[in-house]
Amino acid sequence: MKYTLDQRVNLACELRAKGYNCAQCVLMAFEDFISEGETATLSRAAHGFGSGIGASGEVCGAISGTVMILGIAREGVARPELYREVREAMAEFEQLEGSRLCRDLKGPGRKPCLELITDAVTMLHNRLAQSAVNCC
Repeated sequence: MKYTLDQRVNLACELRAKGYNCAQCVLMAFEDFISEGETATLSRAAHGFGSGIGASGEVCGAISGTVMILGIAREGVARPELYREVREAMAEFEQLEGSRLCRDLKGPGRKPCLELITDAVTMLHNRLAQSAVNCC
């Protein structure tokens, strides 16, 4: 991997400060997994995932960004294996945060979106780093 965890978290925080949504922040913090020249296109594609997919309060954008990167990072992996890993990542996020739904995560006394983003970036970075260790 090109970036350290701290670099990814800092990048995600910078992106959030510029107004990017949760999905975009997570996605773009892993730009080293994205083919050169495609980051802007993928950012635009993730634009509608904010506030739980089109502000519907459904699945948190941080999870959506995580799923997008897993799909990119696991290119060539059989679909059942990819889907298993996606479900594991979603379950890990839900266990850590108490929900996967944006409307629940934005409730009173909950973490702000920036913390959800950094938690997702940390979780995904560690997952990808661990699989790199296991594969080589």
